[in-house]
Amino acid sequence: MTSITKKQILESIGKVYEQSKNCKLENLFFESIKSELHTLSQYFKTSDNQTFFIAMVFALNYKGDTVDLNDLIEYFDCNPMKILEYSDDFEYLHKVGIFEKKKSRHRVKLAGANDQFVIHEKITEAILQNKPLPKINKKKINGIIDLLEQLYKLGDQRDDDKISTFELFREVEKLIADNTHFPLIEKVKQFNFSTEDAYMFLYLIWKTVSGNESTDIGRALDGIYDSPSERVNEVQKLLSGNHILINNNLVEIIEAQFFNDTEMRLTDTSLQLLNDCDIKLFLNKKRKDNIIIPSEIVYRELVFDRGEMNQLETLQNLLQEDKFNETQTRLTNKGLPKGIAVLLHGAPGTGKTEIVKQLAKATDREIMKVEISQSKSMWFGESEKIIKRIFTDYRAYAKESKLTPILLFNEADAIISKRKENSNSNVAQTENAIQNIILEELENFEGILMATTNLANNLDTAFERRFLFKVQFKKPTKKVRAKIWKSKLSHLDEKSCQILADKFDFSGGQIDNIIRKSEIQEIVHGTMTNFEEIHSFCSEESIITKTTKIGFGYAHD
Repeated sequence: MTSITKKQILESIGKVYEQSKNCKLENLFFESIKSELHTLSQYFKTSDNQTFFIAMVFALNYKGDTVDLNDLIEYFDCNPMKILEYSDDFEYLHKVGIFEKKKSRHRVKLAGANDQFVIHEKITEAILQNKPLPKINKKKINGIIDLLEQLYKLGDQRDDDKISTFELFREVEKLIADNTHFPLIEKVKQFNFSTEDAYMFLYLIWKTVSGNESTDIGRALDGIYDSPSERVNEVQKLLSGNHILINNNLVEIIEAQFFNDTEMRLTDTSLQLLNDCDIKLFLNKKRKDNIIIPSEIVYRELVFDRGEMNQLETLQNLLQEDKFNETQTRLTNKGLPKGIAVLLHGAPGTGKTEIVKQLAKATDREIMKVEISQSKSMWFGESEKIIKRIFTDYRAYAKESKLTPILLFNEADAIISKRKENSNSNVAQTENAIQNIILEELENFEGILMATTNLANNLDTAFERRFLFKVQFKKPTKKVRAKIWKSKLSHLDEKSCQILADKFDFSGGQIDNIIRKSEIQEIVHGTMTNFEEIHSFCSEESIITKTTKIGFGYAHD
């Protein structure tokens, strides 16, 4: 086939442009330009009708502006309905990339009425440089994150009035239909949402994965709806809890003091859905303040009596990766829960939290530490959400981690103690609701949970069977105390350590206080502490009640 030259293309476009003035798009007119359309069709590889509109948009673009349907109607002097007969040709040319489409600012909001067209720049360059028609590669979608970004950018175009709400949803519908191979899109399709609701959900997902935990409602709706009344209607549905995304427990409202400050965010159900679809959250990729890395834990020798050490050795062996995997596999095969929950209980200062750290270090597992006292919100109803988010975050973090991490509930007395009955107070209802959530989570828990408490006697019976291991730590005996003193103060002889153990009924935590004082003393004075100084520190550790005579009676210091 003979190649079409630049001169032939431009001459043919020029003749089509000249002869189409006031043509009314009549059949006789198309017969008169058949030769020119044939020449151009060989170059553009399009039908005669499509080629005709390419020529017209090309010529009118070079008059210095975009082209909309009204421009063509006026130029052809035709019935507006006549040009609508060719709407499929315009859509095709836009789909293959020959036409770029922009948004006009006409007052009417009708399908296609506001479309403005421009010939793709690569095509005009090829014609003017006497080159073959280039391939216009539409942007390829490389994964679900790329798709979410494209959907979000459509909202930006709507927000800038480059496209209408109608056009936004039309493009969204196409993108969803073309990408059902992504697990997230497949799951969204299963909800049978309208295009509008599906887009809002996907919009929120993009905001979340890009690092925004919540999104301003008004700002989001501005990027979706061009009609103020539609925006208000959506706001009312969201605030009243009558929105389909709220009813499906996918989105929750964060109420604010002022109407315009109200935000929305994905629920734990949605976050779990993202996790199931292997979508990593931006926030989870950052090192969290409550994550303890095993390499950063300082090794400390654990000294307990024989019974306690036997239980700790069992736990340490269990948490070795090969034994842990074998255990979970066997439990699963027997239809038993495969999660490992451990309760460490006993007197204050017996080293329960330190035990968890040393187990983590010995088995190379990270710790997600939760201080329960910091998880209790002053706002009624928020505590339950915080507790559920803890488990959701743990599951997401576990999926990212090389080895299953340990979820540590430190000082968990407040949430595993006996439930309050026959109480109508908000505090009691909240604490009971929190316990119900934890009990429900533990039923299906698949990881490693360790909880520490000083008040095991007040443990709610419902928690007893949820904890597979319940390890009690008593205040150390004299024999154990002597070993602790010797392990921490190796320069003292065994007799001195035994004297300290016999005279001072200290917990491990109290002994640590003495060791810290000893270290400070050595730094300040530059000499190693002796037995007498250690003994003095011990005497100061316990607050002894003294009496002093004042006037006619005695007062206690």
